[in-house]
Amino acid sequence: MGCCINSNKLNKIQTIKTNNGVIIFTSTADIHKIYNFGKMMGLGVFGKVLVAKMKTNNEKLFAIKMIEKARVSGKETQLANEIYVLQRLDHPNIIKFYEVYQNNLYFYICMEYCEGGELLERIPKHQSAFTEKQAQQIAYKVLSAIAYIHEQGIVHRDIKPENILFTKKDLNSEPKIIDFGMAIKLDESLQTKTLNCVGTPLYVAPEVIDGYYSDKCDIWSFGVMLFYILCGYPPFYASNKKELFQHIQNQDLIFDRRHWNHMSREIKTFLRKLLCKNPMIRPTAKDCLKDPWFSLNFEEVNKTKDLRRSKTKVLTLKQVAPTDYFEDGRSIYEMLKNYRTGARLKKEVMKILINQMNEKELEHLKRLFQKIDEDNSGTITYHELEKALQSEGSQVSHDEVKKLMITIGMDNEDETLECSSGKSFKPLVIKYSDFLTACIDERRVLTKEKLLSLFKYFDHQNLNYITKENIQEVFARHGRSLTDQKLNQMIYEIDPNHDQKISFDEFCQMMSVEGVCQVIDFKDSNLEQQIISPKIDTKIELIQFE
Repeated sequence: MGCCINSNKLNKIQTIKTNNGVIIFTSTADIHKIYNFGKMMGLGVFGKVLVAKMKTNNEKLFAIKMIEKARVSGKETQLANEIYVLQRLDHPNIIKFYEVYQNNLYFYICMEYCEGGELLERIPKHQSAFTEKQAQQIAYKVLSAIAYIHEQGIVHRDIKPENILFTKKDLNSEPKIIDFGMAIKLDESLQTKTLNCVGTPLYVAPEVIDGYYSDKCDIWSFGVMLFYILCGYPPFYASNKKELFQHIQNQDLIFDRRHWNHMSREIKTFLRKLLCKNPMIRPTAKDCLKDPWFSLNFEEVNKTKDLRRSKTKVLTLKQVAPTDYFEDGRSIYEMLKNYRTGARLKKEVMKILINQMNEKELEHLKRLFQKIDEDNSGTITYHELEKALQSEGSQVSHDEVKKLMITIGMDNEDETLECSSGKSFKPLVIKYSDFLTACIDERRVLTKEKLLSLFKYFDHQNLNYITKENIQEVFARHGRSLTDQKLNQMIYEIDPNHDQKISFDEFCQMMSVEGVCQVIDFKDSNLEQQIISPKIDTKIELIQFE
């Protein structure tokens, strides 16, 4: 499926379509005027991945996939499918999609940067595999993400250690599921169809080989991965694919005493459930999160792998203390009650701000979200929010909780995403990014420098004002589009003189931060050009980032 260029060249927008007809918008703005490119992180069949920094923001690194168009000619729908899936996933343990661009030679997909390496690279050098305690911490978070993916009606179809990256190099870094190139959205019509056998052979479920499968195939792949990281080899292996598939479908699961004798009874029972050949009996991801193995308390004594079972249930990843809710002196209720959506464009700008903040700045809020999200659904429900507010001692009525849910959780996605499917009612929940946006301390974060950086994110042509075309182009970078009606409403809300241009003063007023406009007063035109319009080299800049 080819690309269709928008007739309005000012918009710099092109589109690609998924296999079910959903339109994905892309920007044709010169990405090299927006990002400085650094070292190469990886090389693949279709292109390469480079580390990059925004020219207007040196605080955060990004990973940008450069995909050669010549190598994916005729396969654009697969690329569109991946973007479509990533747009809809919003979870602390799933790789974050930011932007998409294209020119005559390449597609560029801007993603979250993970410097911690792949899962197997995290095994300590003096060990051949992870201990149960180490594996338990990682497995719970990865499984939480899989449960969230399945809640969205999506199947990953390629869960494996190579597709689990870590944000940082330290031991407590967050794992992230990556590579949704094989992901598929399953609906009832697909349940009776023969599907392609896809995935990495070692991790393929028995039913995938036959072509009839559901999201349970991800549970099998997760089980193979967990088995592998605990003992150092996969549960089924062979010298060729045909023999391997026969073993996967027919061979019993074996725990070699040399490697498994010292491990808990619970992990072996759990793995038997995960690697059950009958997908009807195999548990769901949500059920797996309740498995007794995750309730074990592991202690390593004298550098040996020793298991101590607690007399009471220990949920190692979900213990919540009221004191954890405070970092800058604000309670959850104080953070959320001050959130005001204001102008529609402000909410979009705040999402961009979150995307540009580094991991350390958001760490506390990320932990807080995970603690409130008790059922590990990747979203916060009414009852979870109410319980969290009660646990911190906030005296909040049912109506106040409901008001918070409506204010923060109101989903405007359907207004901005072009979808071929009809709308369906969904229970009101607070998504991960919306929670971060609502909890951000605007007075602390929205400095004059940050506001200027956000303003220039839209005004990358350095005109010192933002137009409708700039807003539409930014939405296209995110793979989205606005109707003319919605776009005009956005402009009207924040353009008091109705000149169809948003000045920096108007931008600051929209963001509702007092005093900023007065602080930034560029009277010297040379100084203005020096600060707002840095010299941009049209060549690709390769920079060694520290």
